[in-house]
Amino acid sequence: MKNWLLIPLILFGLSSMAQIQFHSLQEVLDFADQHAIAVQRARIGEQISITGKKEAKTGLFPSVNTTLGYNDNITLQPTLVPAQMFNPAAPEDTFEEFTFGTKYQYSTGLQVQWDILNFQKIFALRTADKEVLKSKANVELNRFNTYNSIASTYYSILLTQESIGIYEENLEVSTSILELAKEKYQEGILSEAEVNQAEIKHVQNKRNLDAAQNNLQQFYLQLQSQLNTSQDIQILDKPASFALGDMSVHSQHPEVLLQELEVQKYESLLKQTKSLSYPSISLVYQNNRTWATNGFMDFSEANKLPQQIFGVQVNLLGSNRFTNKQKIKQSEWELQMQRVQLENTKLVKQKEDELLQLELQKASQQLTDNQYILRLQEKNDVHAEHKYQGGVLGLDERLNKYDDLLAAQDMYLQSLASFSIAQYKTYIRQINFQTK
Repeated sequence: MKNWLLIPLILFGLSSMAQIQFHSLQEVLDFADQHAIAVQRARIGEQISITGKKEAKTGLFPSVNTTLGYNDNITLQPTLVPAQMFNPAAPEDTFEEFTFGTKYQYSTGLQVQWDILNFQKIFALRTADKEVLKSKANVELNRFNTYNSIASTYYSILLTQESIGIYEENLEVSTSILELAKEKYQEGILSEAEVNQAEIKHVQNKRNLDAAQNNLQQFYLQLQSQLNTSQDIQILDKPASFALGDMSVHSQHPEVLLQELEVQKYESLLKQTKSLSYPSISLVYQNNRTWATNGFMDFSEANKLPQQIFGVQVNLLGSNRFTNKQKIKQSEWELQMQRVQLENTKLVKQKEDELLQLELQKASQQLTDNQYILRLQEKNDVHAEHKYQGGVLGLDERLNKYDDLLAAQDMYLQSLASFSIAQYKTYIRQINFQTK
């Protein structure tokens, strides 16, 4: 019997282990840094660019190639030699057939080339370095966008949970009004139409509660998708728990940072294109060895044929001057395009920040006003309920007073949503994505 009692406890423990609890927005953002798919993909892209930089760096090192060769001259080609070369008495224009060479040849080779001056490779490395910085900035931009997307869902959950609490209280109030209305209808004090009005209000409140509970489930599923987790999530937070100490924004927008690095990358690409017309100097060394023998793998009487070469190669690239000029023009226009885009991005993000500040100030004032109005309406509704219970107030007037409370609740929830959105947007904009 005791073993059966342990089963629910074990199941409860397993369900608790599979659940993730968050107490603040920052906890959710920290979790997203490690699990959100957009951030993970951006970080993989960063590693790819780092690999590309290492590859570009190897171009500045000497290249070394080694070779091993084996030839089996199955048939040695005969050569015609003038007969007088070996017999002066031989008639002119007569030839004798001789075969030169050995059946087997073995060879080894070492080739080393070092571009001691190659501007294309130098600027290609600098471009790869800019690409790495750009990929890092892309990670931060992905974090910024992911943060905003997740924060929107997070506060939708908080606001929905807040509204559910209000709707549950509304359902209790409308239930009380309806029950008393039915009693008065039985006593012949109220008409059926008046009772129907009370029941309509009760059904509307229940519908609002059901809709909010359904929305809450959808928001939780959406948050699971955004956080890339199948574990159940529970948010133990309230909108009032979060308050910004400083509402100003001083950090650079990650999109501006990314565009600045894009400009730097195209500046490097322009230098790389111009370097096509620059000369390059390379040192070349070759060390080859050949063994010729008529016996397979018999090196005792093999002829050794060594060869060493050291050289300097200079490439002036003069023949591509016209083509390079057009490439340079194209790179200059591409750079100009990125600079124009940078100025536009700076202006757009600056105005977005200014609008966000105005939105935050306006939402803060509206929330304060609507909170005050809601408190007053709640007091008025309590008085109206007492009068209704005492028979001083009719049902129609009681429902009208109750509608005033519901309207005040809607205004409060709307202003709370606007203020919460402006707050989390400002909070995320205050994060310095350059140093993280």
